[in-house]
Amino acid sequence: MKPSINPFATGSSDADPSPRLRVLVISPYFPFPPTFGATMRTYQLIRQLAERHEVTLLSYGNEADDAGARELGETISVHTVHRGEETVLRRRLGQVRAIVRGQSFASWVLLSKQMQAAIDDLCRRTDFDLIHVEFSTMSEFRFPPGIPVVVDEHNIEYELYRRLYEGERSLLRRGFNGLEYLRVRRMEERSWRSAQGCVLTSDRDQLAVCATAPSTPTAVVSNGVDLEYFAPWTQATEPHSVVFNGVLNYRPNLDGATHLVEEVWPLVLEACPSARLSIVGRAPERDAATLRRPTVEVLGTVPDIRPYLGRAEVVAVPIRMGGGTRFKVVEALSMGKPMVSTTLGCEGLSVSDRQHLLIGDDAETFAHRILELFKDGDLLRGVGIAGRALAEEKYSWHLAGERLESLYRRVAIHGAPSRRPAVDLQPAVV
Repeated sequence: MKPSINPFATGSSDADPSPRLRVLVISPYFPFPPTFGATMRTYQLIRQLAERHEVTLLSYGNEADDAGARELGETISVHTVHRGEETVLRRRLGQVRAIVRGQSFASWVLLSKQMQAAIDDLCRRTDFDLIHVEFSTMSEFRFPPGIPVVVDEHNIEYELYRRLYEGERSLLRRGFNGLEYLRVRRMEERSWRSAQGCVLTSDRDQLAVCATAPSTPTAVVSNGVDLEYFAPWTQATEPHSVVFNGVLNYRPNLDGATHLVEEVWPLVLEACPSARLSIVGRAPERDAATLRRPTVEVLGTVPDIRPYLGRAEVVAVPIRMGGGTRFKVVEALSMGKPMVSTTLGCEGLSVSDRQHLLIGDDAETFAHRILELFKDGDLLRGVGIAGRALAEEKYSWHLAGERLESLYRRVAIHGAPSRRPAVDLQPAVV
């Protein structure tokens, strides 16, 4: 994924004329340049905020992010907390340590004395009107009382671990994910109840938050797409070609790619021997090697995903784990690409089967839907046109910015707390 050129150049002419707020955004991932879904959402929402408010970004980062920090720093105030490189050994030791302490690993790995010190320092030096926290796992830090805190839930984290638990074959991983589900759920629900506002990516996620924390104001701010950058593809497509887009060091993507290659693809080839599949996205070599076939290429990281989406006749989203709404879906919709997805893959989006895309939840149905698009040119064109229209109607980042702004006004002006309960922070050593 790649951002638009000159992202923060000017404010929009129709921006809200209300007084500008001083907003502190706290993120676990440095968002520029955006290289995966979480950073894309954070980056694009910051871009919308910067048109309306004075934004300070505080994020974990490393030396590789310094150039991006300098570029963003030309328009907003940017601060980073550097972290050591994560190794497999360090991660495994951290998981054991979190289990022993009775804490979720998802939040343990993000808590640090350095980040807490940076939060304290910035809040002493600047009188912020609002603190915007990316992910509930970052909400365990101690924030000054009296400043409203809004949590942006990219997805419901505990749901991810529940689905990993249900879909995992390894007994060790299954046990870890089951325990993590319970601990993340307690942490996440505590976050919803203590926040002064909560941002969700879908109506179904909003219902879950409202059931647990009915007094917390919420807003649905869907994952969006740059409609100009992901414009409809006007060049030729390659007949009988399919593309899957996703980083394979993310477990749900690896599971989806494996399912596609091992279970779906043989059925497609049986009916259409000329079919070709491309898998695009960062991939550890050991995983890439297990997926390669004579008719399957694993391309790894590419500088621009659009030509690969554009040239493919069909985009595949065979996701069976995870949560939230997926950028790969809204990007394909925006480009007018025919798509086959599982129900879970397009979860939370306002899509209808056979109108905006085709849905197949088992290998046989998924393969049949791909073959159906190969054969039916009218269906192929129809779902592509309808998908683009839906993206224009519901999934622009400008619309996301307006929805976020509405919640900010409710929280910062009408819902500022007199005090916020302190969190018993036990920082990890990083």
